[in-house]
Amino acid sequence: MTKERQRLGREGEERAEKFLRSEGYKVINRNFKTPFGEIDLIAYKRKVLVFIEVKARTSYNFGRPEESISEEKKKKISKVASLYLKAKKLNGVDCRFDVVALVLDKEKKVKIKLIENAFQLC
Repeated sequence: MTKERQRLGREGEERAEKFLRSEGYKVINRNFKTPFGEIDLIAYKRKVLVFIEVKARTSYNFGRPEESISEEKKKKISKVASLYLKAKKLNGVDCRFDVVALVLDKEKKVKIKLIENAFQLC
């Protein structure tokens, strides 16, 4: 991954976290990593545990950011979420998967789209 893409990813996650907090999410973890993959943000929205994938782009030239989440990526996120639930002994907790899609243009203007319940546990 290039430094520019890493920078875009970090900036996207920071803006997504700020946005989610303004929407009433309580972010409890960022970049939860396992050997199987990573979850960008983990938060509570009311009493629901939310696993959040952040996708950032600089334009719509290659489609909307959320369109880049493949079925394989969804399975990885689901697997990591299952490991998180086991590690934290959160059996039976209500949870869901949200996506925050951002487009950050050259003038640093940002368009943010929140997709709640974007996919189900695989």
